[in-house]
Amino acid sequence: MTELAEPAMPVPHNEVRRYFERTAPGRPTWMLDIEALRRETRDEALAVRGHLERVAAVDAITIAGVPARLYHPARPSAGACYPDDDATGNVLVWVHGGGWMHGDLDCYEGVARALANRARCAVLAVDYRLAPEHPFPAGFDDVWAAVKWSVANFGRVGVAGDSSGGNLAAAAALKARDRGIDIAVQVLVYPVLESHMNTPFKRTFRTRYASFLNQPEFGAVTFDRISYLWDTYVPEPLMRDCPYVSPLRASSLRGVAPAVIITAEHDILRREAEQYAQRLRDEDVKVAHRNYEGQIHGFFQMRGVMSDAQDATDVAASYVNHEFTRR
Repeated sequence: MTELAEPAMPVPHNEVRRYFERTAPGRPTWMLDIEALRRETRDEALAVRGHLERVAAVDAITIAGVPARLYHPARPSAGACYPDDDATGNVLVWVHGGGWMHGDLDCYEGVARALANRARCAVLAVDYRLAPEHPFPAGFDDVWAAVKWSVANFGRVGVAGDSSGGNLAAAAALKARDRGIDIAVQVLVYPVLESHMNTPFKRTFRTRYASFLNQPEFGAVTFDRISYLWDTYVPEPLMRDCPYVSPLRASSLRGVAPAVIITAEHDILRREAEQYAQRLRDEDVKVAHRNYEGQIHGFFQMRGVMSDAQDATDVAASYVNHEFTRR
């Protein structure tokens, strides 16, 4: 795909600008020990996750040794207009982001509850194993176990995730296609899809975003962070072209689940998601793509400070509900 020209000056959303004005620049990922990294990112996530919506129930369960939470959507109030379907008969497997190294169920509690209520289905959030203690394929194996369990216990099943969680969700959709398992829908929120760092868009991002939001070397630090995460998640470079690691490198995407792909304008991962969406279209897979101008990577979980997070959740949930309920 030919690289498209980008606007000369990156312009952030006003809410993004305000968020960065009151947020001190963090230390690079590789400068923190793993426990400090997880504490710091957890504190940041809890601070911006916003109000937790009421749901009917949350069940703590274990699937093949993997902790998970099963969220049941709140019962509609009297007079509410919802499709006439069995909401608990379908499930969306939610895979959190965090560079395969951090993030947990609490960080994405707001997302899981909102998706359950808006998509009118159960949401299964998976607390998969993390690198560096557990590099690929440990986390992917955990997600796949959750998908298989969901297929055995629910009607229709979807997979969803953001960032590295989007990577795992896309990989699970590919494996389901390969194994002849029906997945109704995949939701990929600014997903990681390509392990190769030497792409024109990523190289340009380093310089174009050098002083973005007055953050020192924003572009270079972002580029180096992604490189570090790949080195940690898949230490063996030769494995990174595997489609279950880099879904964009799959020889074919034909037959995978219909997809909704959500991207952020100011994200080093945007171009690979756009390329994935185009490949899906070219191979006759139904896909909807929504790009949020002015937004940054990570906004989807920032429901307390980004209005676009609310809108993106609604977009994703509407797509999921449509795929679950269509006859």
